[in-house]
Amino acid sequence: MSGLDASFLYLETDEQMMVINGVVHLDVSTISEGYSFERLRSGLARRVKAVPPFRRRIHDSRLNLGHPAWVEDFDFDIARHVHRITLGPDGSEDELLATCGRLASTPLDRSHPLWQVWIIERGDPAAPTVTAFCRVHHALIDGMLGAELLATLAATDASAPAQDPELVRTHVGRANTVQLIAGGARDLIGRPLAFLRLLPETLAVPMAMKRARDRTGGGRSMPAPFTAPRTLFNRSLTPHRAVATATLDLEAVKQVTTHLGGTVNDVLLTVIGGAVRSYLEDHGDAPDPPMVAIVPMSTREDLTTGGANQVSAMFASLATDLPDPVERHQRIVAASATVKEQAGSIRPALLDNWGRMSPRWLLDAGMQVYESLRLADVHPVIYNLIISTVPGPRTPLYFLGARITHMHPFGPLLHGAGLSVTSVSIDGHLDLGVISCEHLVPDPDVIARGIGAGLEELIELTRERELPR
Repeated sequence: MSGLDASFLYLETDEQMMVINGVVHLDVSTISEGYSFERLRSGLARRVKAVPPFRRRIHDSRLNLGHPAWVEDFDFDIARHVHRITLGPDGSEDELLATCGRLASTPLDRSHPLWQVWIIERGDPAAPTVTAFCRVHHALIDGMLGAELLATLAATDASAPAQDPELVRTHVGRANTVQLIAGGARDLIGRPLAFLRLLPETLAVPMAMKRARDRTGGGRSMPAPFTAPRTLFNRSLTPHRAVATATLDLEAVKQVTTHLGGTVNDVLLTVIGGAVRSYLEDHGDAPDPPMVAIVPMSTREDLTTGGANQVSAMFASLATDLPDPVERHQRIVAASATVKEQAGSIRPALLDNWGRMSPRWLLDAGMQVYESLRLADVHPVIYNLIISTVPGPRTPLYFLGARITHMHPFGPLLHGAGLSVTSVSIDGHLDLGVISCEHLVPDPDVIARGIGAGLEELIELTRERELPR
């Protein structure tokens, strides 16, 4: 297991679950033989054979000085992973999301492969509305790998996708404690030398970022960690989660980029920042300085670490000190080139290298102390929220014959930042998932509605002003 993958295990507590969740709405009328839960579960059992990460569990030992390993689960049972919930004929969207919030508040069982699918049925029992609530541990996938695995499970038409026989035969073998301990000892011996290599490179990061800023003409620099203003959701977490969803028309978003410049991601930062600002204003907690989001960046094309997680991140100002959406968008666009250049100046594998050599006992014990003392309530705020964008398929997808109509992802929350917004593009629209610590933001649906209203306002102002590019 790579250091970065293992770090998501070490960072996990009962309050801070490192699980990626997703609401996937299915149109089961496209299934040629008709829908039944049993047929769907047996079909998924066959497909999982072609997804090696979903057949693996964690293997570890108290004597292991290195990171845990993935081993094949030869006792794999689909019934442990695919479950059914029936909300009945009166099941509403609100009840569905409340159910998903409760499911997102529970950890995954580490003695089995770290994923679950809950098939939730509501409406007419003879022709139910079906939603899959999917849960996968972050140690197993990142956003980009999740999209790739979905493509393995899905197809572009209602037929069952052909299985790759090579993937079916791929496995990592049985648990071998002797090999695990020997590998951990080798990692421990190599850490001092690795530290001497990494330290100078890490200390040189500020200068590399300054040179990157100079190359872009000295634009606004990336916000520094620990400089974000404190808000009502920048506190320690509780285990309870609440979720909400929103859908944006991708063509409408592109209309904004055509007239105002920038990217789809810039538009999302603008409208999400505006929605969060409005929410905080309604609660008398809007900060004067601009809020800061951390934006994950895929490094999958740059890394060869072999880990499931191949990501870096950049800090982005949401320009929430500007109430005007067009001005906010312009500032975000103006800063984006510099911020991306600065983020790109850091070697993609640096974070994974530090994760590989970090002592597990220190991360485990440190996280427990950090949580028990509620230090996130005391130290300066690192960042306000996570905003993640995952490119999805441009054509319709079918999950075991059922057309995927919407897919709303939810990233994990970390202490000190009880709000996260994740989006994925699919079939001409952007599906967003808003997840919060229910104790800090009990009504994320207000923010979700604010995101949609913010895009409409931005489009209207764009038409009125027709700013030259």
